[in-house]
Amino acid sequence: MPVILTVERKSLKARVFLALVYSVLALGGVTMVVPFLVMLASSLTGPYDYYRFSPVVRAVWDRNDRFVRYVATCYPSFPFAVYPDAPPHWGSWVAVSRDEAGSRAFAARELAAMRDPATAAQWQRRAADYADFNLHYDIRNSECNFDARDVAGFVRRHFEGRVRDENPAAFAKLSTAQRRDAALDLLNREWVIRYPTFFGIRMIAQQRAPLNHANWDYPTDDPKSDLYQDFKRSYKTRAAPDSPMTRTVPFESRQMWLKHLKAPDTQQRLGFAVDNAFTPADYAALSGEPCESFANLPFPLIPNSSFLIPNSLYEEWSRFIHERYPRRLLRVRVTPGLEERYRAYVRDTCKSEAVYTQLTGRAIDSFADVRLMPYENSALWRNFIPHVPLGDLDVLSAEQAWQDYLLAKYGTAEEVCRAYGWRRIEEARLPVREAIAVTFARRGWRDFAAGTLANYRMVGEYLFLRGAAFGNTLLLVILSILATLTVNPLAAYALSRLGMRRAEKILLFMLATMAFPAAVTAIPGFLLIRDLGLLNTFAALVLPTVASGMSIFILKGFFDALPRELYEAAMIDGAKEWQVFLRITLPMTTPILAVNALHAFVHAYNSWEWALLVCQRPSHWTLAVWMYQMSQQLGDQPWAVMAGFVIVSLPTAVVFILCQKIILRGIVLPSMK
Repeated sequence: MPVILTVERKSLKARVFLALVYSVLALGGVTMVVPFLVMLASSLTGPYDYYRFSPVVRAVWDRNDRFVRYVATCYPSFPFAVYPDAPPHWGSWVAVSRDEAGSRAFAARELAAMRDPATAAQWQRRAADYADFNLHYDIRNSECNFDARDVAGFVRRHFEGRVRDENPAAFAKLSTAQRRDAALDLLNREWVIRYPTFFGIRMIAQQRAPLNHANWDYPTDDPKSDLYQDFKRSYKTRAAPDSPMTRTVPFESRQMWLKHLKAPDTQQRLGFAVDNAFTPADYAALSGEPCESFANLPFPLIPNSSFLIPNSLYEEWSRFIHERYPRRLLRVRVTPGLEERYRAYVRDTCKSEAVYTQLTGRAIDSFADVRLMPYENSALWRNFIPHVPLGDLDVLSAEQAWQDYLLAKYGTAEEVCRAYGWRRIEEARLPVREAIAVTFARRGWRDFAAGTLANYRMVGEYLFLRGAAFGNTLLLVILSILATLTVNPLAAYALSRLGMRRAEKILLFMLATMAFPAAVTAIPGFLLIRDLGLLNTFAALVLPTVASGMSIFILKGFFDALPRELYEAAMIDGAKEWQVFLRITLPMTTPILAVNALHAFVHAYNSWEWALLVCQRPSHWTLAVWMYQMSQQLGDQPWAVMAGFVIVSLPTAVVFILCQKIILRGIVLPSMK
């Protein structure tokens, strides 16, 4: 019977009441839908816009926001070296994304240049020069803001290729899973750390290599570091022809020189106040040359007929090269006198030939055999650099390589300056800013679409290409539903129809099992499964879900409410008990059985704690267990984890949407009884 009769619905009180009821229901619906939309939108984001936790992805319709998001894919933090005029508080991409007005103005300013035909043509020419230069530049002096989702696939393909090269005929007979396992075995034989899966491999330490540190150099005999160089190179070689900007960019040294000039001790030596905010005007006064922006700060400082360096600035340059500049980017001009000084330095430092051999890996009979190399990856060589006169050192840098490239292409420094609008070629900067804008103008939508789907691509590889996760989940769900529709109705029918003496106590015992949380029953359940010898078997997942005390209790109450006359008529007609159960009882209880089946489906599909406890073998894990493993392993990529949550929640959502009527009948009919 309805709460409000039809004739009463036209009254003001009834309308207000109904409006309140519908408002509460709508609010409840919103509180359920909005979190799912936030999860869905977060699964399409990245490090730039994930922490907005918005139910929509603003970059879909906002071109400015899409541009900033693209810049975030190229750098781990905001590139002040590329955009020196950006707000100083943009230390992280989270801060940039929260500054909506500032980020929108920044993007509009950068994109405005591409709308002017003359400026756009100029930027496209510069971007083309940069793309050609970057493609052939030294990979070991390059930085890479790689996509963490690309690491596992690259490493797997690399080692699968090596396995194929070792035995092509045998490799062709292997399945996809066998190829992956063979590649992982080869990796674990070569690397010190053993990985259970390719998704556990990180390149974070290699990415954070201190390229700006004076005494750091790449480790020798490190296969992971060597593979990282190939990984960086892959971003450059696989870049599309219309994409001058890649995730691998040259390491620029100009910012190190600027940081040295801004240091308090340097300011004091140069005659400025310790707390002085070093500006381009200060540098112009110091060098005697105009300096409009630090983006075009001359680098390196090489005195020539057209550029005379003041003594104070040249002294700071010498101190910078000897003390702070990366020595892996220095080359010694070997002379007999300098080599003799190096022998004396080695003799005083090592004391014995054995120590020298240990430090350098080269055996010598006496210190007279020591040779000074232009470059050597050893602590002895690096520590000797401060003793080498500046005139005997060649400075290598991305800026200088870029200048050499431009000279080779345009012929003279004057032509280079005319093409790029510089006063001197030493002011040449890498046109990364132009390359970013040109790439976005050409590939903005394509890269955005690829980025939004990359999370789902990674989740698909992680969840559905891992053993038999999908098959295990499907089998577990089917068996759980069959058990729910078989064991529980039989037990409830027996308690309802057979008139057992202790039926109430049996029901009370079943309900008592529901009074304890899963954490309490986990240990006894685990011990029971262990004693039965079922650990690491599929039976350990299925057997605990065969019977449910709550389902039996509900079904018994439903059976008790059925008319007794139906059973009496069936018995008079000669029906057997199993016929009464199958042809009368079950058809009349379809809604409640459907609700129990849905409950069994949800429990079997979402349960991962018990599966992880009794099955340590990954071959028995379900999608829920793999999803838990993914959330732990990829915690530094929450946007990918959100994509996983969306995928694994879809089956449950689809089942509930398709079974709404059955669920409502299961809820309403018992109350009508």
